[in-house]
Formats: sequence, C-alpha cells, structure tokens
Amino acid sequence: MNTNKIFFFDIDGTLAIHGKIPESNLKALEKLKEKGYLTFICTGRAGYYAKKLFKNLVSGYIACNGRYIIYHDEKIHGEQFSQDELNNYKKDFQMLNCGYMLVSDEVSCIKNLNEKQTLEIQNEYGKERIVFEEEDLPFYTFDLLYNDLDHRDKIIEHMKNKLVINDHGGHGSADCSTIGFDKGDGIAFVLKYFQISKENTYAFGDGYNDQAMFREVGHSIAMGNAVEELKEKATYITDSIENHGIYNALVHEKII
Repeated sequence: MNTNKIFFFDIDGTLAIHGKIPESNLKALEKLKEKGYLTFICTGRAGYYAKKLFKNLVSGYIACNGRYIIYHDEKIHGEQFSQDELNNYKKDFQMLNCGYMLVSDEVSCIKNLNEKQTLEIQNEYGKERIVFEEEDLPFYTFDLLYNDLDHRDKIIEHMKNKLVINDHGGHGSADCSTIGFDKGDGIAFVLKYFQISKENTYAFGDGYNDQAMFREVGHSIAMGNAVEELKEKATYITDSIENHGIYNALVHEKII
C-alpha cells in the first residue's frame, strides 16, 4: 500500500447524489486504489450507511462527522456521547419539537418522527437498521428532522453554540457536527494513526461541515456545487459533481 498520500471524501454532493455514485467518481476511486493510496469516506452519515454504499471501494470511513472511524472493517476509534450529553441534547430537541435519529454502530434509533418521516428513514437506511428504543446503545451522532425551512432555521439559531447543522438540501433532515469534535478531528486522528504529513493530504467536499475537513489538510478541494463558505477556504475549486469534479481535480493535481 502506498501511504505517502491520503484522500478524504464527503458523500452527499461530493461522491454521490441521493445515494447514487456517478461513473466518473467510481473511476476516480478505482484509479486511486490501483495506485495504492489510502482513501477515506468522511461523512456525517452512519458508518453502516457509508459501508453499504462504498463497500470495498475505499480503505476506510470517518463517519458520524468524525466521531466514528473504520479502517478495513475494523473500528479504530469511537467518540460516543455520555448520557449527560445525550440528555442535554434531548432537552433541546424536545423544546424545539424536532425529530431526531441517534446513530449507533449498526443501527439508528428514531424519536419524535411522524409516519411519513419514519417511512422515509426506513427506506433510506433499511428497515432492519432502524429501532425505536435506545436499549443502552452507544451513540456517536444524530440527524435532526424538521417540518419546514422556518423550523429548520429556528433549530440552527437555537443550536448554533452547540452544533454545526448540515442541511441535506432542504429535504427535511440535517446531520450535525458537535462543537469540540468534528470531521477535522477525525482526519487528525487518521493522519496520526498512519503518520502521514499534512502536505500529503487531500479533502473533497461541498457542505458547511466540510470546512472542518479543510482545516486539517494540505489540499482542500471544493466541488463546483459547494456552498460559498467552503469555496472561500479551498485551495482549489473543481467542477460540480455532475461534471466529473473529483476526477478532473485529481487530474489537475497530477494524481492520476
């Protein structure tokens, strides 16, 4: 394995669109694999969701916005919430009257969802992955579900000193990065684990929570469809996901 370079990829809007991976992104991942480079998914999604989508295409996964890390199917780090932390978040969610999904190792626990939201979550993640009781499970992150954009904005304003809320495109849900441990901290852990220098690291993203990734890498590449705040922090802005942005950026960086 060639461990002199490492690549980190967000999923939604970067590597995949609504769970579908464009052909050029599959080709890019295969090229990196052929060269023996380390590749990690870096996502706010659950680890089991990322593994199902990408299978053996990558070396590992930084899931749950940095708090859950897998390398070759082995969990190498888990930053789980304490019960006190969970209880405090739940008080906020109850006050805000929002639904939420607590993410554990192999399942997620949903609370305060209506029937439509429940069915959508079960369809996206798999009915077998969704439970309704916590059962003393460890939890590493959560998604929040909102009723409309005004409700979403109220949640973001109320939680701004506790969470970075990354909306899933105005479709009624958002994943959350905690203040104090985020995607960037997950990347820092992986770089230390493999003893790779910052100048040999590349991150690709499109969302607000990807700013944390850019903080820890030498080469920060924003997709053409990225939010403006992320583009401002990028060392390079590539094409959109629909226009082969990742593949084109790897060519530009002389990686492939």
